[in-house]
Amino acid sequence: MMYNRLSAYATSKTLFCRYLLLLMLWIYFSCEVIAQQAAETTFSGVLSDSTGKAIVGATIMVTGRGAVTSSDARGCFSLPAAYAQSFTARHVNYLPLEVTITLPIVSDSLYRWTMQGKPNMLDQISVTASPMPIELRKIASSVSIIQKTDPELRQIQTLDEALAYIPGVSVDRGRGLTTTGTHTNVIMRGTGSANRTLILKDGVPINDSYTGGVSEWNSLAGNSIERIEVVRGPGSSIYGSNSMGGTINLVTQNPTAQPVLGADFRYGSMDTYQANMKVGKQLTDRWGAIVFAEYKKTGGYTYMADSLWNNYFQRPSMTLFNVNTKLSYNFPGAGTLTAIADYNGQQPLSGTNTIYDDHTMTGNYQLRYTNPEATYAPDILAYYNVQNRQSEAIRWDASANAFSDRYYDSRVPLDTYGLIAKVHRTWAKHAVTWGTDLRFTEIVSRKDYFDQGIQDFTGRQDFISFFINDDFSLTDRLHANLGLRYDYWANRNGRFFDNMSGEDIAINYDDASKHIVNPKIGLTYDLTNNWRLRTVYATGFRAPSSFYMYNAAPLGSSFRLGNPDLKPERMNYSFDLGADYQLSDVLELSTTIYRSQYSDFLTAVLIDADEVPSYFDVQGLPVRQYINIGEVNLWGAEAFARYRISRDLSVQLSYFYNTSKITRYETNPEYEGNSMNDNPRNNFSEAVVFDRPGLFHLSVWGRHTGSFYGDLENTTDREMAAVTVFDLKFGKTLGPVSLNINMMNIFDKQYYGSYTSPSSYYYAPGRSIFAGITYQINH
Repeated sequence: MMYNRLSAYATSKTLFCRYLLLLMLWIYFSCEVIAQQAAETTFSGVLSDSTGKAIVGATIMVTGRGAVTSSDARGCFSLPAAYAQSFTARHVNYLPLEVTITLPIVSDSLYRWTMQGKPNMLDQISVTASPMPIELRKIASSVSIIQKTDPELRQIQTLDEALAYIPGVSVDRGRGLTTTGTHTNVIMRGTGSANRTLILKDGVPINDSYTGGVSEWNSLAGNSIERIEVVRGPGSSIYGSNSMGGTINLVTQNPTAQPVLGADFRYGSMDTYQANMKVGKQLTDRWGAIVFAEYKKTGGYTYMADSLWNNYFQRPSMTLFNVNTKLSYNFPGAGTLTAIADYNGQQPLSGTNTIYDDHTMTGNYQLRYTNPEATYAPDILAYYNVQNRQSEAIRWDASANAFSDRYYDSRVPLDTYGLIAKVHRTWAKHAVTWGTDLRFTEIVSRKDYFDQGIQDFTGRQDFISFFINDDFSLTDRLHANLGLRYDYWANRNGRFFDNMSGEDIAINYDDASKHIVNPKIGLTYDLTNNWRLRTVYATGFRAPSSFYMYNAAPLGSSFRLGNPDLKPERMNYSFDLGADYQLSDVLELSTTIYRSQYSDFLTAVLIDADEVPSYFDVQGLPVRQYINIGEVNLWGAEAFARYRISRDLSVQLSYFYNTSKITRYETNPEYEGNSMNDNPRNNFSEAVVFDRPGLFHLSVWGRHTGSFYGDLENTTDREMAAVTVFDLKFGKTLGPVSLNINMMNIFDKQYYGSYTSPSSYYYAPGRSIFAGITYQINH
């Protein structure tokens, strides 16, 4: 019985093993047949970007098999169906795309996917380099954009400080925070003067019509900036006068859906206080508001050599207060209305033998309507800028051992109002903008010399302009910019009055005017999605301001005589050739070479005293008169590189080379071949930045400025020596609170911030240390 059972069990076991073996063989052969059939079935896919453009050269990766194919010129690829269920598409310019297909796979079907591009500088939108917002890749000009989160804008004291590391830009704030008015020089591409660079605030020119410079870089709170856009090369085809070397646009923050709340306080060297705050929010679907305020006070420093500093000289000091406000209203489906009001009050005190106690009030007001969704998209901007500068000059009285000899009181009110109206329209591949730009300025300068008399001049400067611009694509890779602007410039109602000699001298000047046309032609070509070439041809001009035409008074170490016959300066041509490249978020490169020429450049030249009308009292000073002279050739190169070593650590380098030579000087041919003043031939900057959110920020910045001449005569004793300085920034974040330390001029390098003669020169600030605390929500 037991035997029968064991025999039956053995038989059953044998049958089960045979059955299992047959089942395994059936599965094996079935799989082979299926695999063979699948291998014979193709699967096809198409890869494109968010615009629908085909992605060429994407690698298709299959786990366990590596790269099996790549996309062709149409973005197409094919795979055996066996590999198609799960794969990854990779491309250097796009984020990896992981694909899983639900079974069953339909034979000979065509699947489509969109790959998202990696962060690319060329996809940033610029609102300055073209009359309408447009991607950098379609702009032929050389452009740099500093975002509010970039290290250049961290813990800054003044806005121009952030520009010091941009190629093509030279920044001179000779006495630190105590530098006021037009003594802050921001010069682009070696054009020799700050008033040949146009400065915009939210698209509105803030160069004044008194000297053409930017009177108060301090009139905007540093924490109000959303970004700074720098466009190198003439921009007169878009913006008209002053944009010969380039254009800088200070773009302020808008209210957002998330509440913004922040406060910052810093204290440091030279008994310097700096505090600011901001608060804002999109209050409803329609209303939004944001407010910025800033307070600064500094006690200054001894800025001259001991041998030149008399014991009664006073250190310069400065106090200022800014309030910047923005209110927006969204019309449902019908655009946005934005109102801006800025106030700046500033009280600098400076001087040596004469103390200048200044009081300056600046107000900037804007009302802007935009509707980018409309077929004919309007952008209408009305603005009013007002400035009132008052100064009391008091001389040192040795007998009284005090500053008690009242010299003069002065008042310079400036009123500028204007309208910029644009319309955007897209036809096929053309984005066309046309519009008008109207600007009118009233200038008054009044000086009351105690016990001597009064000296006034007044005038009016008008601009009436029309422009058109077309940004279009010739092919998917080739883009073009065409621009043309007509300007009618006029100086009117010029009048000078002086009774310093004991008799009334009244001069009514003839009106001066000019019709000027400025074109721009630019091309960009995308070699790949992250590498492009660009070239641009443009012209520019700068109209003479009232100060250079009508003023006649002592200025510094000379007597300055105006010239009502001045002509506008002209940038005859400027030609750029450049390239930009970005490898993911790891490497960013940009380089440009350029050649420019401008004529009728304006400068103050020495003239004989007998050429001065007898009714002017030059007080025994040498006389310089403003005239248009000669021709200047410029050429140079700009380069920028940023490399991200790791997620937290990066390095960046910039280099700027420029040579500006006088090729024709009508009144003094011996000047021909001289270099333009205030033009360092070499500028080099570098930075090492470690930034890990939640841990700390540490960056070290270095700047090298080559030697340059302080005058057109290229006088050797007015040559500024080359200098290299280093700065350090440190910040530690603890939730919404952060602690920060800035150290400027780490190695306490002594160098000239201004050098006019061996007996009159100013040292830039030495080592300066500032520490602060910041509270910030949704900055």
